[in-house]
Amino acid sequence: MALKLKPDEEAWLDEYRRALVEKYPGLVEDIVVFRSEDGREYLPDYTLNTVVILKKGNRKMMKDIDFLGHYLSVLSEAIPFVWVYTRDEWTQHRRNGSLPYRGEGTSVWPNQF
Repeated sequence: MALKLKPDEEAWLDEYRRALVEKYPGLVEDIVVFRSEDGREYLPDYTLNTVVILKKGNRKMMKDIDFLGHYLSVLSEAIPFVWVYTRDEWTQHRRNGSLPYRGEGTSVWPNQF
């Protein structure tokens, strides 16, 4: 099933991907957007439950990447919730079942600009 985004969500996601490529070239491994299997959001106040998976990173960089996503949404109707993990953290959380959503999500990286 293809991910269906509203125009504002698509615009935010495109801008976020562009900004990540510009500010953090080669660092992002994947971006995954989650929707629940029944079509409802597990975090209903947010329109995009977004996970950014980094090849490597430290806490400050991860906070900056999270902030960037929220900063870009200020003038948008999209309301993202952004989690940022390194590949190792992502693997560990998935193995432990300690993520706040279910399913595989939809990879939206890389993007053709």
